[in-house]
Amino acid sequence: MTIIFNPNQPRLRRGKHKNMTKNSPYKPPYCNNRRVWHQTWMIMRLTAFLIIISTLSISAKSYSQKINLSLKDSPLATAFSQIRQQSGYSFLWTEQTLEGLPPVTVSVHKASLQEALEVCLRGLPLTYNIHGNVVYIERKLVPVLQISPVVTPFVPPLHEVTGVVKDSATRSPLAGVTIQVKGTTTGTTTDVDGKFSLQVPDNAAVLIVSFLGYERKEIRVRENSVVSIVLVPATTGLNQLIVVGYGTQKKSDLTGSISSIKGSEVTDLPTQRVDQALQGRAAGVSVVNTDGAPGGNTVIRIRGVNSVLGGNNALVVIDGLEGGDLSSLNPDDIASIEILKDASATAIYGSQGANGVILITTKTGKKGKPVIDYNYSIGFSNILKKLPLMNAVEYAKNVNAVQLSNDGNGIHPLPIFTDAQIQSFQKNGGTDWQDVIFRTAITQNHQISLSGATDKLSYRISGGYLDQEGIVLNSDYKRFSLRASVKGDITKWASFGLNWDGVKAESNSTLFGSGTDWPNNPISGALQFAPTVPVYDSNGNFSVASPHYGNPTVWNPLASAIEPVINNNINRNNVNADLDFTIIPGLTLKIMGGAILTNTNNRSFLNDKTFIGLQNNGLANVYGEQFQYYQNSNILTFDRTFSKHHLIFTALEEQDFTNDYSSTVNGSNFLNQQTGFYDLAGANIVTPSSDVSKRVLKSYMGRLNYVYDGKYLATVSFRADGSSVFGQNNKWGYFPSAALAWRVSQENFIRNLNFFSDLKLRASWGVTGNQAINPYETLARISSGANYPYDGGDVNNIGFYISNAPNPNLKWESTTQVDVGLDAGVLNNRLSLTVDYYNKRTDNLLMPAQLPTYTGLSSIIVNAGSLGNKGMEVSVSGDPIAEGNFKWHSGINVSANRTRVLSLGPNSMIGYKAGGSGAAVNSAFMYLVPGQPYGQMYGWKYLGVWKTTQAKEAAAYGQLPGDPHYFDKNHDGKITIADTTVIGNTQPKAVFGWSNELTYKNFNLTFLIQGTEGNDIFNVTKVDLDQPEGAGIDLLHRWTPQNQNSDIPGIINASTREAANLVNKISFPPSTSNTTSRYIENGSYARLKNVTMTYNFSQHLLQKIGFKNASVYLSGTNLITLTKYSGYDPEVSSYTANDAELGSDFFNYPSSKTWVLGLKISF
Repeated sequence: MTIIFNPNQPRLRRGKHKNMTKNSPYKPPYCNNRRVWHQTWMIMRLTAFLIIISTLSISAKSYSQKINLSLKDSPLATAFSQIRQQSGYSFLWTEQTLEGLPPVTVSVHKASLQEALEVCLRGLPLTYNIHGNVVYIERKLVPVLQISPVVTPFVPPLHEVTGVVKDSATRSPLAGVTIQVKGTTTGTTTDVDGKFSLQVPDNAAVLIVSFLGYERKEIRVRENSVVSIVLVPATTGLNQLIVVGYGTQKKSDLTGSISSIKGSEVTDLPTQRVDQALQGRAAGVSVVNTDGAPGGNTVIRIRGVNSVLGGNNALVVIDGLEGGDLSSLNPDDIASIEILKDASATAIYGSQGANGVILITTKTGKKGKPVIDYNYSIGFSNILKKLPLMNAVEYAKNVNAVQLSNDGNGIHPLPIFTDAQIQSFQKNGGTDWQDVIFRTAITQNHQISLSGATDKLSYRISGGYLDQEGIVLNSDYKRFSLRASVKGDITKWASFGLNWDGVKAESNSTLFGSGTDWPNNPISGALQFAPTVPVYDSNGNFSVASPHYGNPTVWNPLASAIEPVINNNINRNNVNADLDFTIIPGLTLKIMGGAILTNTNNRSFLNDKTFIGLQNNGLANVYGEQFQYYQNSNILTFDRTFSKHHLIFTALEEQDFTNDYSSTVNGSNFLNQQTGFYDLAGANIVTPSSDVSKRVLKSYMGRLNYVYDGKYLATVSFRADGSSVFGQNNKWGYFPSAALAWRVSQENFIRNLNFFSDLKLRASWGVTGNQAINPYETLARISSGANYPYDGGDVNNIGFYISNAPNPNLKWESTTQVDVGLDAGVLNNRLSLTVDYYNKRTDNLLMPAQLPTYTGLSSIIVNAGSLGNKGMEVSVSGDPIAEGNFKWHSGINVSANRTRVLSLGPNSMIGYKAGGSGAAVNSAFMYLVPGQPYGQMYGWKYLGVWKTTQAKEAAAYGQLPGDPHYFDKNHDGKITIADTTVIGNTQPKAVFGWSNELTYKNFNLTFLIQGTEGNDIFNVTKVDLDQPEGAGIDLLHRWTPQNQNSDIPGIINASTREAANLVNKISFPPSTSNTTSRYIENGSYARLKNVTMTYNFSQHLLQKIGFKNASVYLSGTNLITLTKYSGYDPEVSSYTANDAELGSDFFNYPSSKTWVLGLKISF
């Protein structure tokens, strides 16, 4: 059904408040870095205020204002428009309602709304109904309606057509449906039984069938025909169908907490990955791009952290197939995304639903002629920002200053660099190593699809090719994707569907972050290698670090970047097919089978021009993996409406099978390094290994959705899972849930307010589980690899060892969640608000427990400990401007989550190391402690530098002015490990997103601002930059007697220390001396994540050249970032294996700023 509000504008239109203008008084401000969060929060508060005030002010005077009209021979739509502007009431009518009507002459003064309507419609075959603040204009109910008959010389004979109109889902008859003969003014409406009878003028008439809340439909009929018409509910507003897992529900009938993202919000972005496109678009969903490498890692968390060992990744379901991979999915194939957050929504997935569920529905063909869509884009990326480093002159002078301070024991050191050398650097410059390894990267993306549908068959075939260069030399990512989707009717009671998705991905990346130690990392080298050293030596070889100054072990950054050969290849095939049977009206059976087949082939070779390759005389690695996942789901659904009762019952029987085979071969000490991993037999040392694992999951589920009178909603579900990974005493886990909702807006006392178009209160409770541990953890195991020449020979004999102790009592983690929510909409949902509060508790955590040393084992997996999450989510969206040529849609979401460690069972604390080596942060500094928030970092509190006025206090600790000043926690006059305390927390206090879409005629502008507030980052990179002979620019502002306020320690001569004759009372373990709050930085940020300007070519022009649609766009990503963080990017985490390690920056791959130019065409 096409719903219009005036003949030229097919959108809901409302009167504009006299104070509203096209130019909003609130424009996104850019604040300085010292006030990032405060000003960002103010932006969001002002925007939310603007959305609410702009929208509500439209109707502030609507209900009491009198109406004045003075029209002569004007279209009726003009009268409606003027009434709308004066009253604030919206008007709704079908496209054919006003066809053939004569102009009207109206004159009223200070009339009420009803009086004005009566005058306007006087003598016309129209009637009206007022619901809330919407006026519905309809044709009067008459058996056959002839409006403004045209007298012609010949009137063809009339033929009777009869039929019935029903709802597509419930098969219930629909009363009041408008049936009209296309091209005429002849029409009628259905009776209470959905039946109609109509006289048509010829044997091939086309009927236009339309009804409020349903899609419009055209039916071709023949003489004396009887037709059965099925109308599909319109997928907008509260009638929108939401995928809820194993089925769909109307948005108005939802009882759980679900966030929906339209496919257009993903496809309209110039992004190459679906997971990255989710950032900032849904409340309660945290998306962190932990590095900027092509095909890099993304961490998605829904409502916090639920497990320590069992994993926290959300379950991804693509077209019903569980275990999907968002990073390999083509964004152009997305139709919709639903994110299930509370236990009522996720409990139907049982042991896989504890961390939330992301449901992806892909596109299918639409009825009509075949459509070809093509999208091409080219992008240019540069590093987000370069870190400020000393130039060659500054660096040489700093090195000399440090060298000259080594004057103890009567030594008179000489400067490293002579004045002549420094003058040469002044004249010729040095080496900017960041410029050496970073580049402008080019990305090209091609997307093409063919789609269409007939009455019984729909299809869509799409393909994509992505070629993405990285901003670091020798890094790139290529992805080839192909998808085919076919859906069709076999008979009236049976249909089928088939989806296949194939992806081939190839990536090559330099070593960075936790993937290697710092000597192999080109980013580390670029920040530490002396700018006084050229790229190549006099012989044309890669230069090496000087043994006399700086870090002598740091490797040439260019060699570290371009010499490694790292080829990662993955082929993924996803296929699922289903058969759907309508057993009786309202009872359906769906049988679905699917598989995910993944082949991985990763190869790397490091030659002797790399640090680690030189240590091993060439080092090769070949890794292969075959992953197979099979799923069968059998879903029985009963959906019926009885009077005021709507009942949906879903029963599920499901089984999943997973097989994983992997093998690794390492080779070193190559005689000839030219062949690398292609000839592992050329290595003197070859170490093979292989592994296999299998798991099976058997599931049963029942769910009941009940709606009474459209007001009172209830959902209950129960799922039972049996998993092979648990012990024989606890194979099965049971996961119930229940939810209630009340659509208060349907009650008369709310309806009479004429304010709320939707108001719903929700409450839910449920239990979900987690079985994300490796198979065989409950079994006693022996492993190979304990080789030893036990027979006394020169060759190792093969040996085995006990690697795991049995635990038949190991069972599921269980997460219990309570959620209370509110959904509200006003002005026909032009302004919407969603608020949720939740409280989660995970018990029976899967945790390692230490075993006595006499067992020969270090630990065993047990159920011990608890985690808790509490949080609040708020989403506000609206259309502040929806009139005329200029329109503005805006949405804000803010999430605040707190994760707390409630218990760790037998463990008093668990520590995690996330700082690499060589920077004196080599021991654990991230800890889980019972009773403390998740993500705590422990170390020594840094108070700055001792000032000259504090010389006496400094001396008590054996320090001089200019030395580091640490907090003496226990006031014992010493700084030891007993003085460690909490120095930071990696978990953000809030995550936010602000999305906007502005349209003016053929132009469309979208932008997204997102960020975090309240999280800390341990900047391991800065540790090396701020070493006395480091390259960090901050060293130029270190403490001196003339610069007392610096927090960077000064250079103090050894002779001065000898003269002071102090006893040093600071004692750090050597591997943790830099684990101090000096390197803890505020990771809060606000970022203009994306801005896209699109121009849509006019339909008039496109029709001339045979195109359906065409547009060009220019987009920017990561254009502005406001933050106090001094590193490359506050959105960073070098360690991602465990959530307790997130929040450390160890020479990570930097993010990039990207500009994209693109073209979209359809024909």
